[in-house]
Amino acid sequence: MRRAIQVPPTSRQTSHSETPLDTIPTSWYVAAMVGPTTENSREKLVHAGVELFRRNGYVATTVDQICAEAGVSKGAFFHHFESKESLAQSCLTAWKEHFAAMHENAPFQTIADPREKLLEAIDYFSAFFSQPNVLMSCLAGTIVQEVSESNTPLRDAANSCLANGRRLFKQLLDAACRNRRPDLDTDSIAKLWIATLQGSLLVHKASRDNSVIGDNLRHFRNYVESLLKEPS
Repeated sequence: MRRAIQVPPTSRQTSHSETPLDTIPTSWYVAAMVGPTTENSREKLVHAGVELFRRNGYVATTVDQICAEAGVSKGAFFHHFESKESLAQSCLTAWKEHFAAMHENAPFQTIADPREKLLEAIDYFSAFFSQPNVLMSCLAGTIVQEVSESNTPLRDAANSCLANGRRLFKQLLDAACRNRRPDLDTDSIAKLWIATLQGSLLVHKASRDNSVIGDNLRHFRNYVESLLKEPS
């Protein structure tokens, strides 16, 4: 279920037109990205898996803990999933799908000018990560840090999530660059966007510095804006 949160005003002054950012879904990152209002046992297990994997990690989370969180029996778990790995794959698929839906319905999508839309998209995520009730953990990033060398299927599923985020951001970049900077390597800039997000989340986990994500996204925004300056 998508719920709205109020984004507090920021003291940062910008020259571009501000897009309303008060429709950010709290179901994304706050409690869990997957959380239907009427859940069957499979949906409850996916919801619980997303939450626990993000909070405690894939390896540390047990099937018993997932069942307890979901409020279902262990028999129900193995009716829907062969293993914890199978559940994790379904969690990553749901994570990818819900991120795409969130991106498609974000308020910046209503902006006509491609450059302004791109900059507002960055502001959208920066405002989101300023929320004190946001769990600063990406399911794909958390899982792949643990299983990159040991579990190829989960690594590939996590990579698919990250690649999807890169693809969506590249679409915004392509549109913004088309009439201004067609020479720019938008694929590498989109990779930098994902690396900035994921690296910032990792540094926050280690440092508990609440400013690191917003600061890094602001620096990234300034960099992109400098690449797309209006002709003088």
